[in-house]
Amino acid sequence: MKLERSQYFGRHGISFVIVHFTVEPSDRGRLRELYLYETKTAHFEVNNLVVDLYERMLAKDRLCAMMVGISSPLTRAHADTLNEQRMSIANMTAGVFGAAVARVLPYGFISGPVLGKAGHMFALERLPTYHAGDVIVSVDARAHGGIGPQHSTSSMIIKAKG
Repeated sequence: MKLERSQYFGRHGISFVIVHFTVEPSDRGRLRELYLYETKTAHFEVNNLVVDLYERMLAKDRLCAMMVGISSPLTRAHADTLNEQRMSIANMTAGVFGAAVARVLPYGFISGPVLGKAGHMFALERLPTYHAGDVIVSVDARAHGGIGPQHSTSSMIIKAKG
């Protein structure tokens, strides 16, 4: 596997190192040996994420193009911005839940706000909270052939020590 590195500046000014590589069927066993020095102490967790995503793709005898994006450690401003975005999504989810219930159920004007709050909590439980020093890792995989093009992604947050 030949690794190619590039740099990308994403939304909110967060910089990412992007590592591109193609996994051939004969390289599958070498995925565990993949070393991405940007991940530092979380090397094994990131390797597991890459291998799990490759296995999920069921690429078999086809080439699988993979990309791993590793952010620089988040600053306090970056974390605050991402957390504000998290709250906006949770608030939108609450509005959608509440409005849908209010229109469908009898006495929806009572149950709408209750289920809206439940939708808000549901979204907050599933959306991550970011802190200064956290590193975002995203893995993207694509394979062509068989039943058609396949695409899958996975991500994780490497929490800051402290």
